[in-house]
Amino acid sequence: MRIRTTFLLIAAVLAVTAPAARAQSESGIAVAVSGGIASGTSNTGAALGGSMLFDINERVSIEGQGTYLDRGAGADGFTAGGSLLVSLFRSREPFVPYAVVGGGVYHVSYDLANPRFLGPAGTQFAAGSTVCPAPGTDFGFGPGPGLGAGGRTCPGSAVGYWGVGALPQFYARRLGPLAFPRGAAWDTRTFTDPALSVGGGLRVNVTDRLMFRPDLRAVVVFADGETHTLGVFVVNVGYRF
Repeated sequence: MRIRTTFLLIAAVLAVTAPAARAQSESGIAVAVSGGIASGTSNTGAALGGSMLFDINERVSIEGQGTYLDRGAGADGFTAGGSLLVSLFRSREPFVPYAVVGGGVYHVSYDLANPRFLGPAGTQFAAGSTVCPAPGTDFGFGPGPGLGAGGRTCPGSAVGYWGVGALPQFYARRLGPLAFPRGAAWDTRTFTDPALSVGGGLRVNVTDRLMFRPDLRAVVVFADGETHTLGVFVVNVGYRF
């Protein structure tokens, strides 16, 4: 008796939820994987990620996405957030150009010991001495001008400065005075900042279920009143449920 009652309840639930499920499917929920390139001030690398797209109506959609960005040897980035897509045509047309604006976070890590950045520390200064990060790829002696914390000048206690190599100045300025490392190896620094993305793309509806979207965006990262911009181009291959 209990089994029959259970089956009847399941059947009743399915009968009630099936129309809602069909309506949700018709609303245009799609998941996608993406691949492309990301370009910044110091390098161009691969971009790999995924997204979920939901059509609010025939012209407006919302998207959640996460993308890994290869920032070259010794560096990795990741961006995650949400966006609003506004289409010029109805979402079910074969070709639908759209504009996009969104927000989220950008996380990046730099292995400062990598030769692209501060590189091997060597024995030029005593361990624990204060040095300041500075533009260029070589090191120098004397306090002099630098890119330390606060007023972006070396403190009087600094014994010299150290070149930041390919590290973007947006991040080099935020390193602050550095303690010369023991063991001749700099550490890894990570940064997580708010980011705004703007751009556009083209939705190509291959079938009622399958779509792909070439998408180009500028990702503008904010910190300390300054900005750092990345260009990200990916192709999303998606399936609509």
